[in-house]
Amino acid sequence: MQSPLPGASGGRGALVPWLLAAPVILLYMACLVLPLAVLLVTSFTTFDPRGGGPTEFTVANYAKALGDSFYLGVLFRTMWLACLVTLVTLVVGYPVAYYVRLSSGRAQAYLLLLIIAPLMVSLIVRAFGWVVVFGSRGVLNFLLLRAGLIETPLRLMYTELAVIIGMAHVYFPFMVLALLSSLQNIDPTLRLAANNLGAGRVRTFWRITLPLSLPGVLAGSMIVFCLSASAFVTPTVLGGPRVKVMAYMVWEQFLLILNWPLGAAIGFVLLVITTGLMLVYNRLLERGRFGIVFQ
Repeated sequence: MQSPLPGASGGRGALVPWLLAAPVILLYMACLVLPLAVLLVTSFTTFDPRGGGPTEFTVANYAKALGDSFYLGVLFRTMWLACLVTLVTLVVGYPVAYYVRLSSGRAQAYLLLLIIAPLMVSLIVRAFGWVVVFGSRGVLNFLLLRAGLIETPLRLMYTELAVIIGMAHVYFPFMVLALLSSLQNIDPTLRLAANNLGAGRVRTFWRITLPLSLPGVLAGSMIVFCLSASAFVTPTVLGGPRVKVMAYMVWEQFLLILNWPLGAAIGFVLLVITTGLMLVYNRLLERGRFGIVFQ
């Protein structure tokens, strides 16, 4: 007669999964839920420039964050830059991921190493590396001047173009890895069957490879968009005060102006909008013409 598995019955066995998950739950509560709760409460309080005074409940911070044309402009720029960075990394990253997928053995390992190598370098170092390239006396202007293509240095720093290129470089590996994971899960016999039925490479790609890789497109787009919308270091270094984004506004309110309630409200507006856009994006893709991929 077989003995029952330990914990298969009784109230004590039911507690085992919760006890195992308790450290992770406590860490999650302490590092994410509790700080967000404190910020949420702070966002509904009044701002006292003198500090130390009594605070009152107010929604004025959200009214300013959502009603002021300046903050709405910063919010629109943040979302616009995040969309452009996502599009650039997707357009450039898909061919790279496809080429890595077709590679094999040592070549594929070396290509993967080249893709993930930038992740081993500090984000600040990578941002200042682009400063060396885009500066008025940087590498790019030096080469253009020596080639006689321009007469005066181009103003590349503190522009949206510099921010887009810098963030696309930072988040490019995340897009490639997401796409590569999806491409590797495609059964290679499907392409062989399509070739045997007379389909060329282009038609096989559009009818088989691309639709089946859409989960990777979705995952990579979500990751890059969220990271780009909340980016701080790269837009601050390459964009400066001229290209302000929502994360920069939060930092400015907290550390320069010391208006913590408004900074908390701006942060929550960014969090809610980003989360909402991702939920809508996911729902539309699941119910749209490519929904069969996720079934």
